[in-house]
Amino acid sequence: MRLLLPFLEYKLDHVLKMDFKNSSCILLLSLFLLAACNEEKKEFMTPKPDEPVLDVNVDEYSLNGMVLGKTATDISAIDSLLIEPLYKELRKTREQEQIEVLKTQQSADLAGKIKLHVDENLSYEDFYKSLVSMIHAGYDEISYVIGLNYKDVIHFSFIGNSNLMFESCAILLSRMKWYRLEYLRNRQKLSIAEILDKYTRDKYIPDEKIEKECYEKYSSLDLLLSYYPKGDGNAYVVSLNETFFNESRPFDGFNFYTYDNEADLWKFIENVRSKVEPKIEDRQDRILALLDGRRKIELVFEKDIPMKDIAPVIKKLNGYGYRINFSRIN
Repeated sequence: MRLLLPFLEYKLDHVLKMDFKNSSCILLLSLFLLAACNEEKKEFMTPKPDEPVLDVNVDEYSLNGMVLGKTATDISAIDSLLIEPLYKELRKTREQEQIEVLKTQQSADLAGKIKLHVDENLSYEDFYKSLVSMIHAGYDEISYVIGLNYKDVIHFSFIGNSNLMFESCAILLSRMKWYRLEYLRNRQKLSIAEILDKYTRDKYIPDEKIEKECYEKYSSLDLLLSYYPKGDGNAYVVSLNETFFNESRPFDGFNFYTYDNEADLWKFIENVRSKVEPKIEDRQDRILALLDGRRKIELVFEKDIPMKDIAPVIKKLNGYGYRINFSRIN
């Protein structure tokens, strides 16, 4: 035993030194990561003359560091999608930006850019109202982050319906997409017949000729994703226009697929991508794919779901290269 003691003392001293070195490395790494995170936060949260910063947390919301009001009373408690105090302040900021642009003899119609930070515990409804208010104020290029993750910046671009054939058709197709949002549970198909029946019940009777031309020429993929709580987990719903993959078939409505397992959801999305991506041929076509719907996806969630639950879905879809839009269930 006496012969072993010096050896054991040496090993113990060696282990303690190794542990100290490892602890020092971990501490240094932690400090380095903290500094990097702080730098990313500082970079994102610093306003620019042509890019203000909106910060919305569960207690209050601020523009360029100036508190505008309380989230509970100004955002959560209102029925309107437009946050009035925020909208008014954003309009002032946007108008001043346009005045400065005109001084340089450029067009004042340049896209308005803004950054948005939302608390991870903010509800989807309050996030959606913030987006709507920014867009109505003239900001259609929005870069946003969720929670403390300032590294993964998501870019949102609002694009109107200028690519649709004409106004009456635009109204028809918009209504058709709104109707789909009402059928996200226990559904496999929303047929043309059901859509027309809904038109009748809503006392909206479109012109038959316009209706026929709209449907015959309608070929957008219209990929939509949602989920809702089910038991101890979630039910994931994907909807799309499957006639996109068969151009000889006229549009016949939307298909729905529901999965209780998240892994099955992503398998389905990857399968859709595997069919779409070969049709995207070059760089110019990749840009067009973001506009015409091949790389666009609509997300819609129940109002009270916190953004921290939605963030992983957004991050994964962004990694796939999708242009992500948002909708709201009435």
